[in-house]
Amino acid sequence: MKIAVKYSIPFREDAGVREETYEIDRESTTVAEVLDLVVGRHSSMSKFVDKTSEEAQRHQLVIAVNSRVVRLCDEIYDGDSVSVLLPVIGGHGK
Repeated sequence: MKIAVKYSIPFREDAGVREETYEIDRESTTVAEVLDLVVGRHSSMSKFVDKTSEEAQRHQLVIAVNSRVVRLCDEIYDGDSVSVLLPVIGGHGK
């Protein structure tokens, strides 16, 4: 299977690319496994990956598959587009 991984700022600076393709010899994989592949290819990305829990991971980065925010255990399939995004924080409370 082939998937596209797209990096938003600041992650593209650490990855050194905006987008790249990963070829995986399975019919599906998980978000957590894709993060392992990303760190394997770009060791500088390890500072953003914390798979100890969903909450811990979302403090560092958010993963969206086909424009839908996903969990570490969610499956990714051939042709999916994976986006590595900066978490949205803050806001204005009244």
